[in-house]
Amino acid sequence: MKSNAQVDLMSTILNKMKEDNAEIHSKIIWFKEIAKIDETIKGRYSISFLLDSFFAFENDSLNIDEVMHEIRFLEGSEEASRTKNATQFRRPPLKGLWHKHYFDRSIPALAQNVKNALGNYGMPYFESMAEEDKASGEERFVTPEDLPHIVNDIVISNLQRRQADQKTTGEWLIYAKHKNVNYFLCLAKHGEGDEQIRTRIDSTCIHEFPFLKSVLV
Repeated sequence: MKSNAQVDLMSTILNKMKEDNAEIHSKIIWFKEIAKIDETIKGRYSISFLLDSFFAFENDSLNIDEVMHEIRFLEGSEEASRTKNATQFRRPPLKGLWHKHYFDRSIPALAQNVKNALGNYGMPYFESMAEEDKASGEERFVTPEDLPHIVNDIVISNLQRRQADQKTTGEWLIYAKHKNVNYFLCLAKHGEGDEQIRTRIDSTCIHEFPFLKSVLV
């Protein structure tokens, strides 16, 4: 029979790290402080969330400010989100949990957002040029001087439009709701697969937050 007792994996794993690698341990403690994780969600984030965030940050593949911005939004201390609305998983093995996108500044994520934005908004600057030419009755060709403005509109301005409309996509912040309180479990990538995410949650989070056993199928 599985125990419903809460396990303090956070202290256990961090203390073990302190014994085995004091340098990494001190970096994690510093990371927690600069990201203001405890200040924002103390007692409501798992060791998986902390280590996912820290090692991605160490590898220069995560802007922790973007993650914390979305967490603060979910917590009600940030007025606007920069990404899509939070969504609840509807199918096993993650049914009952929630995910919120955080803005990922990696090249693949940027390319996907530019592609999506182009489909949403087109090329307003170029289209405006074409309308002006049509109205004037003159035939005009795109010049080298026009290109930086067109590119800026397609990339920077369209991304700003997408962000303003809260349509930006990114990677996932996985969390659970329990008695109207958010508990942050881990970070995940779109291509990781639901089964793999569930395995990570079962290995740590479910012991830290036993209520998950009644949430997950």
